[in-house]
Amino acid sequence: MIIFSSCGFRSPVMKEKFREIIPAPSGKLLILPLAGMTCEITGRVEKQAAVQFGFPEKDISVFMDSSPDEFLHRQFDYIYVPGGNTFKLLHDVRKYHLDKLILDNFRNGADYIGVSAGAYLACPNIEYVMKLGDDDNHIKGGDYSGLHLTDKYPLCHYDVRGLPYDRICREALGETAEIITINNEEIFILS
Repeated sequence: MIIFSSCGFRSPVMKEKFREIIPAPSGKLLILPLAGMTCEITGRVEKQAAVQFGFPEKDISVFMDSSPDEFLHRQFDYIYVPGGNTFKLLHDVRKYHLDKLILDNFRNGADYIGVSAGAYLACPNIEYVMKLGDDDNHIKGGDYSGLHLTDKYPLCHYDVRGLPYDRICREALGETAEIITINNEEIFILS
């Protein structure tokens, strides 16, 4: 299952919406806090939110760039990718070979939870995010290929962005691309 949202476990409103999908949090959770300012701070905050949501602390792993190979060959039930800078996220996912980890886990049944930048990462290509003006482009060589977990394209924070951004995405992606608009209090599920 793929779960997209604009806001994650830290939001009280979203926490309740996530409970509808994950009523009894259990299983191994990997948090990839790469899109934020630092892995350490973002990871600590996201882990605390996941514990408050109900995941047992012993079952939560947080990727740290200080020990990048620690989780490469482990299986998880959930891969949680919080928001931040989409291009930094893509760069670091490639740098630490986490694309393979995510894809292998997803193929083996892990649920992918993508929040904002994490949702964009799941797309075939993230280049359209540049048109939204949120992130600096950190991709060397111009390869904007995402994970391609889905062929749909989210437009997160739609309640803040609105229709003009829908048009911007449509211009960047073409008329046939399926764009999923996600407000700050919505979750979109792909099975």
